[in-house]
Parts: sequence; C-alpha cells; structure tokens
Amino acid sequence: AAWAPHFFFHSRALAERAAAIELENQKLREDKSHYEAVVAQMGEQLAAVESVAGRLAQAVGIKDIPSEHPSGGAGRAFGARADIFGEESSALRKRMENLDSSFDRLEQAWGERLKVLASTPSLAPVSGFFSDGFGWRRDPIDGAREFHKGVDIVASTGTPVRASADGLVTAAGRMAGYGAMIQLVHGFGMSTRYGHLSRVMVTPGQRVRRGEVIGLVGSTGRSTGPHLHYEVFRAGVQVDPRKYL
Repeated sequence: AAWAPHFFFHSRALAERAAAIELENQKLREDKSHYEAVVAQMGEQLAAVESVAGRLAQAVGIKDIPSEHPSGGAGRAFGARADIFGEESSALRKRMENLDSSFDRLEQAWGERLKVLASTPSLAPVSGFFSDGFGWRRDPIDGAREFHKGVDIVASTGTPVRASADGLVTAAGRMAGYGAMIQLVHGFGMSTRYGHLSRVMVTPGQRVRRGEVIGLVGSTGRSTGPHLHYEVFRAGVQVDPRKYL
C-alpha cells in the first residue's frame, strides 16, 4: 500500500513520456516522408535538365556528356529506399556538380559555335535578283567562255551593300576588273569580296558587323550595268555563294 502511490505516479509519468515520444516519432516520420518526396522531385528535375544538357552537347559535337542519368545506383535510389540522408544525398550532390561542369563546357562550346556562325557569310549583301551564278558562262562583254567566280545581283545604283558576316576589311579601293571593291576576312577560313561598287564606305583595317552598310551598288570596272559582284572564299578558294545565302 505504501508503494502503490509511487508506482501509480511513476507509471503515469512513463505513459506521458511514451506519448510524447510517439508524437515526436510521428513528426519525424512525416518529416522523413516530406524529405523523401522533395529529394525524389529534385532527382526528376535533375534528370530533365541532364536530358536538355545532353541534347545541347550533341548539337555542338560534345559526345561525353550523358543525356540522362544512368540506371541503377543513385539514378534509381531516389524514392526507392528509406534512407535519404546517405547514398542518395551524396549522389544528388555529385550529379549537381557534374551538371555544373557540363554547363561550363556547353557555354564554352556554344560560344565557339556562335563565333563560327557570326563569321559565316550567310546574309544576302544586297536586295535584288541574281543575273549570273557561280560557274562556267559566256562573258557578257566579249562572249568568251569563262568561269564566273561569284554571283551577280542586279540592283539600282546606290543600293546599300551590307557585310554578309562580321569581319575585318582587308582591301577597299580599285581592283582590275572589279572596279571599286571591298574584301572582308571573317575568320575560320572565310572571306568575301564585293565588286563594281559606286562608293566604298569602309577603310582597310576597319572591323564591321553583319548587316553593316559597307558600300553602294554601282557599275564600275568591267561591268555592263548596275549590279553587285559577290564572291565567297573558303580557305582562299572561291566557292558558290548561294550555298551560304
């Protein structure tokens, strides 16, 4: 009888403590479920970004960036096991580090690709219609058979002539047969020439941007009427400009 009150209060204290522990465990279980869902969602989002990175890498010719996380290991662990604080969190961190490195490489590769695109003469230098193409033809003045090394674009005298790509002016002035002409070097082995101009609006050593007006259409040099004679060089050899326009 003397020990009964002690046992009663001790038992009630133990019950209250057990109830508190149960509430705490319930809260931990809920938190664990929440974290598991968050980590699983992050894994799915990372997989989507990795897929995009893989497609971008393929577009610029990088072959060693995976388009998706390999199956097994961390790629399969998210949401599949109860422990999210060990292997899964470490794998998630590693994937993020790899993705960061991949995007650094992609940024560099795309920067180089943009430089190549900016240096590719793809803009039509003048508005008009093509009167002569690249290849063998009859000379319009003496009728002799000759190889035409560019294209002729007919336009009115004074029509603006624009740089077909970013470049450096290496020649600007008179040239036999071409009359007033301009030559641009664009880099990556590409250059262009613009002939029969009525006015040259750039000087050697000047840098120009794609679409910038560099001269005006005319009929100077060996010409039968107002037009632009336009040539594209690749590795120092004239190629068909229509492949780039």
